[in-house]
Amino acid sequence: MKGGSGSASNIKFQNIEMDNVTNPIIINQNYCDKKKKPCKKMDSAVQISNVLYQNITGKSASDVAVKFDCSEKFPCKEIKMQNILLICEEGEPAKALCNNVQLSYIGNVNPRCNSQKYTN
Repeated sequence: MKGGSGSASNIKFQNIEMDNVTNPIIINQNYCDKKKKPCKKMDSAVQISNVLYQNITGKSASDVAVKFDCSEKFPCKEIKMQNILLICEEGEPAKALCNNVQLSYIGNVNPRCNSQKYTN
């Protein structure tokens, strides 16, 4: 299996001010170096769970400030977002893209995922 296997859990990102950061909040189990084409579908064997994003504010250099692109086989579980406020550099609302993730929100969280496509 490409990319190895294992787990990443009990991780905290707290009290962070973002300034001109591309994808300030991101978990990407389907990463592909766009310089190496064509990109093949990745089969991650890493289970990501119990991750807390807390008190994170600031400006995103990209339209997508929150990106959770988790594996279908090993979806991200118990991802918590608490008191998040991220906007685009121009002051416009930022976006969130989420696939195969189990999310919970505490307090004010912006942006939020519209759909999480979580099936487990």
